Amino acid sequence: MAKVLITGATGFIGNHVTRLCVEKGDEVRVMVMPGEDRSPLNGMDVEFVEGNLLDPDSLVRAVQGIEQLYHLAALFAIWTRDPDLHFKINVDGARSMLEAASASGVEKIVFTSSVAAIGIVGNGGYATEKTAFNSWPWASEYILSKFISHQMVKGMVSEGLPVTIVMPGMPFGPGDRMPTPTGTMILRTLKGKMKNYWDGGVCAVDVRDVAAGHVLAMEKGRIGESYILANKEGNMPNRQFLQMVGEIAGVPDVAKTEVSGKVMLRVAKLAEMLSKLTGRAPMTTYKNTMYVLQHGYVDPAKAIAELGLPQTPIETAVTDSIQWFRENGYT
Repeated sequence: MAKVLITGATGFIGNHVTRLCVEKGDEVRVMVMPGEDRSPLNGMDVEFVEGNLLDPDSLVRAVQGIEQLYHLAALFAIWTRDPDLHFKINVDGARSMLEAASASGVEKIVFTSSVAAIGIVGNGGYATEKTAFNSWPWASEYILSKFISHQMVKGMVSEGLPVTIVMPGMPFGPGDRMPTPTGTMILRTLKGKMKNYWDGGVCAVDVRDVAAGHVLAMEKGRIGESYILANKEGNMPNRQFLQMVGEIAGVPDVAKTEVSGKVMLRVAKLAEMLSKLTGRAPMTTYKNTMYVLQHGYVDPAKAIAELGLPQTPIETAVTDSIQWFRENGYT
């Protein structure tokens, strides 16, 4: 049992991390934005504190008396009106959070990075924690912010910060309220809107395994080390994944026709041009499209060996995600 602070607790992964910490008896404080919807935490025995990653003073108050910190809060979007917002939140905000935690004497921190912070091997190969970042051609503001923040945190370890870094793959499962871009793939399939597929692949993982990986990293993770939280069997081409969703959901004609990468990139360019004229978010961006055309497969062997990361079948994550979307009125 420990007194923990969880940022991003209303988010998809953070909500599951919060639930696990409550269940194991931790005294849980969650940081929420002023005015943020707290309903995802209904029924959980947690203490609320208001804070904003862009307001360093609020972070100092949030960490007072805390022994452990799970920092999951981040901006995950393919487009923002302010191109620098990803860096303000995911880099500067993360630094402020970690500096406040360090100054208050927090014993250990688990920092949520992303598999986007490492490179892509390609040709069916699997990236590891040591794979050098090579995603410059498709590095959106989000990807760059995760890469920079990952390196920043590693640098802070050399200054004495007691942090372990975790890098989730693409999470699927129940409770995807937004929904996230991963959940949107399932939701569009359920609505019969995924008759096409494209080159590229996913590194799918059950969101509950990702949450367990956070807690295991707090318990067993080595200071300064990074751990990929993914499922070895979850690495698969987009078409295979989408057809699996269709089969489980009972939706016919999923991923029947391939759309070429060239066509997708032309559409993305047009979407960005229209966005500049209207000021509205595009359905995709050129760099985001380049990224989804990659086969970004990863190897979670280190987290399995050192942390005991669970490997729930992807079929289970997809089945439970489908059921949750249907029961909660998304379809």
